[in-house]
Amino acid sequence: MATIVSLFAVAAVGAGSACAALKFHQFAEQSLNQAASAPIPDPVVSALLKDIQSSQQNIQLSQQKSAATLDTLAQSSTAGQADLKRISSQLSSLTARVDALQNAAAPETTSSIPMPNPRTRAVRTARRKASQLPDPVGPVSVGGAPLSQAPTSGDPLKM
Repeated sequence: MATIVSLFAVAAVGAGSACAALKFHQFAEQSLNQAASAPIPDPVVSALLKDIQSSQQNIQLSQQKSAATLDTLAQSSTAGQADLKRISSQLSSLTARVDALQNAAAPETTSSIPMPNPRTRAVRTARRKASQLPDPVGPVSVGGAPLSQAPTSGDPLKM
């Protein structure tokens, strides 16, 4: 009977040990989870995290503004290209009309009639004008009044 009592005692101690080990393991896991989920906040780290979040928001806003500006520029460029094509077409049409009008208004000349050179006429006219009037000598009268002799440089009243 003593062996039976000692077997029961060993079984009870073993069962108690197993139960205690299981409870200890659950307690350890629970305390580790609580410690991991609730870290002690550091004020420097908190401030840095807030700065990073603020910077991210600013960057996102800037990206949105840049995308909107890029879309506006693309639309303006497309409109400008369309205007340029339209103006180019109009300019080509006007150039063709001007050429047609110039060709219609140009006198028909033959090779037997020499074309006058306007430069030759201008040179001849300039030579005639230069040779027609002699250079004046002495005092010149404006209005035809007779002139007296030029005063001498020594008398300031006669000047």
